[in-house]
Amino acid sequence: MKTCVAAFFCMLLNVAWASGESRSIHVAPEVDVPVTVYGAGNPKLILWLPSEMGVVNADLAVAAQLARQGFEVWVADLFSARFLPAIPSSLHAIPCSDITQLLRAAAPHHTKIYLLGSGHGAGLALEGARCWQQSDPPHPIDGAVLLFPNLYADRPEPGEAPSYLPIASRTRLPIFILQGNLSPWYWYLDEMQITLERGGSEVAVKILPGMRDRFYFRDDALPRERELGGRLAALISESIDHLPRKKRKAP
Repeated sequence: MKTCVAAFFCMLLNVAWASGESRSIHVAPEVDVPVTVYGAGNPKLILWLPSEMGVVNADLAVAAQLARQGFEVWVADLFSARFLPAIPSSLHAIPCSDITQLLRAAAPHHTKIYLLGSGHGAGLALEGARCWQQSDPPHPIDGAVLLFPNLYADRPEPGEAPSYLPIASRTRLPIFILQGNLSPWYWYLDEMQITLERGGSEVAVKILPGMRDRFYFRDDALPRERELGGRLAALISESIDHLPRKKRKAP
């Protein structure tokens, strides 16, 4: 079974590399973001922003699957655009205006726009959403899907409540969170949801039993993690379908 799942995922990787279209989007003087596009021409856009790990091959595999489900997916390599290493601190060096410019390039061609972020990159996605909302946008962001989001300002001491990045309480957006129950952050999930809702977001959550953070591309992934990784695109599509529908005006 393990061999079959591994072979299936390798096939997905090959499809991803074969079908992606490379583009370069100018976002600032001397800054062009490499974007790999899947499903060009589909009316619904997912802008996939990198985690602290950068763009990984598994992201491309999932993006290719999402394209077959009717989305145009832009996987944006914001790190390489600014010659940054793929580490958590690099996320703070990426201005939210880069995301705004990506959205301006994409918005005229799509009826729906969604953001996708994971890990520490979830904060970058929310910063990008707020920056877009404050820029007199021609199109609203219709929601964000966050995979195992890390919105904590620092790692809490055992028994202490975490502190959150300021953006967690300044976001007004329909949000769907996918969170494994074997993540160390699972135990703080209720408080994170309350923090996001206090800021004006509407938040839905799906718990993924037996999953750790980064389950879909871990080197030590368990068979059940590999299996769910092969179905991640379907999970993301379902999450978009079940985003909270009530929307509030941007600040």
